[in-house]
Amino acid sequence: MNGVPARVTPYSGIEGSPYLFDEWSVADITLRGGEVKEKVSMKVNTFENELEIMNEQGTRIILEKKQVRKVKLERPAGKFSPEKGDVRVLTFQNGYEGLRGVGQEDFVNVLAEGNYYTVVRTYRTTLQEPVKNSYAPTPGKMFVFGENLYLLGVNKEAQSVRAKTSSIVKALEPEDRALAKSIIKNRSLNLSREDHLITFFEELHANK
Repeated sequence: MNGVPARVTPYSGIEGSPYLFDEWSVADITLRGGEVKEKVSMKVNTFENELEIMNEQGTRIILEKKQVRKVKLERPAGKFSPEKGDVRVLTFQNGYEGLRGVGQEDFVNVLAEGNYYTVVRTYRTTLQEPVKNSYAPTPGKMFVFGENLYLLGVNKEAQSVRAKTSSIVKALEPEDRALAKSIIKNRSLNLSREDHLITFFEELHANK
């Protein structure tokens, strides 16, 4: 896989983490040519917006994102809670540059995808600098993690939504809201859960 050796980044002395998961995760990587690399050790750096892998020789490599089409990343065991609705595998794809702060080659987490609606989630970590205040001890630098959820309709325009049933239903086309409410009621879905959100859009697309 194309890439360059990871540079040594001075993250020491900064509270928090620049990675989506601190632990190395297992990923299946689909390249642009269609070749699939299975069970690759990977970390997603949400601060540098990079995909970092460990090759068989133990070298850390930053992938060239334009060579990658899709990544299926397993959540580490300690970050996976099915009771809370977590899905085990997170799918990342690029080509969503219409989202705020997202470029053509940047990867986003695709939760649901269909002919009518697509739901994606962006992860972004920023570095919070110390606040200068002569009257109080100066706090250290820290990484601040954030995520945003977007609903894309047929026209591919993105709406920012909350991971909440009422917010997602309101963002649908008016003619789809009655069907949506029926699916939610019949299946007892809570769209703040990842697994319920995926089920909801599968049902919605199947019944439109």
